[in-house]
Formats: sequence, structure tokens, C-alpha cells
Amino acid sequence: MTLWLAKRKPDPSPALQLACRAQHFRRWEIPRDSYPMTRPGYLTWRAKQKSQAAAQLSELLTSPEIQPPLSQEEIDRVAALVRKENLKNDEEAQILEDVACLVFLDDQFDDFEKKAELDEEKIIGILKKTWAKMSPAGHALALQMDFSDRANTQSLLSTHDFASISAKHMSPKTYAFVSSAATDLITHRLNTSIYSKILLRPRVLRDVSRVSISTTILGHAVSSPIFVCPTSLGKTVHPEGEKEIARACKELGIAQVISTSASFTVEEILEAVKDSHPHPRQPRSGNDNKSHPVFFQLYVDKDTSKSEALLRRFCNPLPSGHGLSAVFLTVDSPVVGKREADERVSLPFTPNTNNLINPMTNASPTPDKSGASLGRTTSSFLSSSLTWSSTIPWLRQTLPPQTKILLKGIQTAQDAFLASKTPGISGIVISNHGGRNLDTSPPTILVLLEIHKTCPEVFEKLEVYIDGGITRGTDIFKALCLGARGVGIGRGVLYSLGNGYGKEGVKRYVEILNEELETTMRLCGVGGVEDCHGGYLNTRAVDYLVPGRGYWGEGGNRSGNGEDGDELEGAHPYVKWRRRTGGGGESKL
Repeated sequence: MTLWLAKRKPDPSPALQLACRAQHFRRWEIPRDSYPMTRPGYLTWRAKQKSQAAAQLSELLTSPEIQPPLSQEEIDRVAALVRKENLKNDEEAQILEDVACLVFLDDQFDDFEKKAELDEEKIIGILKKTWAKMSPAGHALALQMDFSDRANTQSLLSTHDFASISAKHMSPKTYAFVSSAATDLITHRLNTSIYSKILLRPRVLRDVSRVSISTTILGHAVSSPIFVCPTSLGKTVHPEGEKEIARACKELGIAQVISTSASFTVEEILEAVKDSHPHPRQPRSGNDNKSHPVFFQLYVDKDTSKSEALLRRFCNPLPSGHGLSAVFLTVDSPVVGKREADERVSLPFTPNTNNLINPMTNASPTPDKSGASLGRTTSSFLSSSLTWSSTIPWLRQTLPPQTKILLKGIQTAQDAFLASKTPGISGIVISNHGGRNLDTSPPTILVLLEIHKTCPEVFEKLEVYIDGGITRGTDIFKALCLGARGVGIGRGVLYSLGNGYGKEGVKRYVEILNEELETTMRLCGVGGVEDCHGGYLNTRAVDYLVPGRGYWGEGGNRSGNGEDGDELEGAHPYVKWRRRTGGGGESKL
């Protein structure tokens, strides 16, 4: 709705924005057969629907949760728009009608094509009636519709196709939220482009008639080394959000990490997959037949008791019998990065009435003088006081003994090394938040190389995962050859979830990557994930960018015994200057 509203009326009033979002509020609660199956009966039924929706919306808009409260005049105006009163003389009511018709034309096109028996006469009649309701401005937009790239997901050949379609068809705010990255986007771009500088060294005359990409992630058998990264606010992309992602993951046989900022609770997401069928080729181990492997990503709340309550709720056995066996602790976000594209596009709705209240934290996006970023939804509760000495012991004590802890957001070899020395840590995720937090932080694949160069023993002590910039099967192969046990996809999953694709889009996206990975392995002479190693790569074009032990400080101290990593504070190989406090005096040349 917001996509077409933005095209039809770029600067809508707040009342029109609310009415647009709520136009189909509980639309089908009144059964059609409650009224005669005649044209007058239909019109009466539609009028009752509109009146009921307006009344329910008016009640919702008086909720004390909406701050500042709306005036009665504003509430009455929204209800009048939903009822489409005075349609001929009210410009906003006509705009709302145009938007509804455009959404209908946009959404129903593919459904008409898929029907086994195509009733062309009926379709033409419906389209004529729809056309008659629209204004000339609505007609102009309808004639600009392009369905050429909205075909069945099987026609999409690369992950880039999903991104291109999203740029055209997602609402401006949703696309800004999903695609945005920090400030000048340097890290965001390097995450992807650096992979192209690492070349492959294929071997020949190897029997690759059978290739397997199955592996294990944290002890769970999976059909692919791909896992779904934690993503926020899935509902902004698709009404079923993380539920649809979970359904796709179960049918694919891959792992999913659920975000603290998901649009649904963990219980709701797991409940949604009960009737989904597991991947037929997925290896089985333990209790994996209950669901696909599901883990929890934790943003620590300023009030740690709230985080403790979440962890105890999800990491102990749930009513479904499924407890989350691992927690991915996000450690790269003491604050939220500046994402200018997301800030610039205003919220086209009132957050409290648009299901953007996070069900696990009660946080919601709040526009302020800095902008209207959905990415800053977490800023209201995010703790910036996490430390090695206090946070890890606290988390270990809070969780059941069998629940594994991974640190998500490792960006240097020093911190990877410290993680390997810290009791209670089972793994790390090399991540820079998809380039969304600190611009010019290192692309993640270089951090993998840095660990090999300075502290390769980390790979023996921890399971190492990576995300950021992965768009091709060759990228996955390179990460596996450099020691990653699995690779995470985040932004791409949201692209594939949107545009009406839902579960099928996510499945197609992962299938494309799986197919490319298998092809890459065959062409390199590799039969299984366990056979990947650095000998298949030529990294000389990027080796000069990989820091050595000189950045670890004096002598490259690796004792791991300091308080909060102070012994690995870091140093520059030749810039020895340090800022000193006090002293005064003038500079002399």
C-alpha cells in the first residue's frame, strides 16, 4: 500500500497515511453470505465492511499506547477516509481509492495467470469495474505497471535479480531499511567486492560425479553451510515475516538465527513451521526432526533482567518441545550506526499502528531530529556496557549449561583470539553487521585471513562463521576454504522474502546459492565441504591488506590474561604516537 501511495501522492497527510495502512483492517470478518448474492447485496456488504473497519480503527487510534495522542478530529478524519465518504469531492478519498485499485491490479495479476481455468470474460469485467473507480492520475500509474520481472521465482537466475526487483517494487521506506548501510557504504561494498580479488585454483581429473554440500552447524546436521542471519522487522517486507523465513528454512534443511528484533516471538515462529515438511535430503541427528536448527540472537538490554527473562523463556524447552540450543550474542553494536538512506525516508505511517512494535522488547521506531531510521529501533534499549570480564560470565550463568554461546560481530584477529581463550564460548561469527554500523571497518573475508595469519589455533578451538557480502556460490566456497564452518545471509533473505515471494522466494534464493556452490566445487575438483582448504585459493591480491602481529601491540603479546582484552589493546607497526592528557605547553616547530 505504501509503495503505491508514495507514487500516487508523494507528500500524503498523516490522516491519509493512516487510512491507507488500515484500509483493509479485518476486512473479511463479515462473511459475504451474510447478505444476498446480488449486486445490491454486495454493495451493502462492502458498506458494512467499511463502517466496521472505520469503527475498529477509531477504537485502536484512541489507545493510550499512541503518544502523543491523536485528536478526535484526526481520528474522525481517518475513519471518514476509510469509509470513503464524499468520494467524488474529497481528493484524499479518491487517492485512497486509486491506491486500493493499484494494489489490486499489482497483486492479482500473477494470481489470474496461475488459475487452472482462466475466465477471461470475468477478469475483463473486474478490470473494467476497477478502472471505472480510478481517477485519471490513477489510470496513468496503472498504465506504467511493468510485470515483465514479476514472473515465477524459477525464472530468477541470480541473487542479484532479487535485489533489482526489490529496488523497483518494495516501498521506499522498506527498501531504504533493507538496503541501507553506514555513511559512505565503503564497508558494505567491500564486503562483496573483495571476494572478486581472491582467485580460485581449480584442480582437474578428480571424480566429482557426486558432490555433497551437507555439513553440521553447532552439532546440527544441515543440508547446506548457508544459514539465515538474524534480521529485524520482517513484517515490513512480508506480512508473515520471520514465519515465512522459518518455513523456508525447514523445507530447505538449513539453520535460522532469530533476532531479538524480529516481528514475531520465537514461539510464534516455531509454531508456524509445525506443518512444514523438512528437506528430504537433510541428514538427521538428535531432535532435528522437530524443526530445523533454530538459534537466538541477543541484543543485551540496558535492563539485563529483561534479557534474562527472554533467555530463560526461549532457551529452556518450549511447549513445542524445542528449546534454542545456541545464543548469538551481538557484540559489535554498543550503538546503532548512521544509515543515511534509512534516515532520509520518513515513516509513511504511525509506528504504533503499523505492527512495528517489537514483540520481544516492546521497542518501536521513533522519528527525531536525526531522521526516521527503522534501524534505530534497537537504540532505545541497547546496552553499551558489555565487557569480556562481566558479560560473558553473566550470560553463561543465565543460560542452561548445554546452550552454546557464540559472539557475533568479531572484526579483528585479537578479538577472535580472546574469544578462543574465554571460557564458555563455543564459536564466533565474523561480521560487521552487513556494513550497517561502522563504515571502513574491515570486510569480513579479510578478518578470516587475518586469523590465519596471526592466530590459526582459533579454528581448532572455536566454530568460526562469517556473514556479509556473500552473493555467489564462489563466495561461499572461498569462505569455506578459509575455515568458515558456515556462511550467513541476511539482506538477501529479505530481498527474496519481499515482492510477494514469501517462502518460495527465500527457497529460490538459497537454492541458487546451493547450485552455484555445487558447480564451483565440481569445477575445482572438490567432492565435499570437508575437503575445502586454502590450497584452492590465490589470495595474493589481498594479502597486503591483511594485518600481521605488529597490530597486536608490543611483541604481539598473546597471553590472553589481561582484563577485558587490555593486553591486546593493539598498536600500529610504526605509528607509535599516543595522545597524552595534561602537560600543556605550546607546540614548537
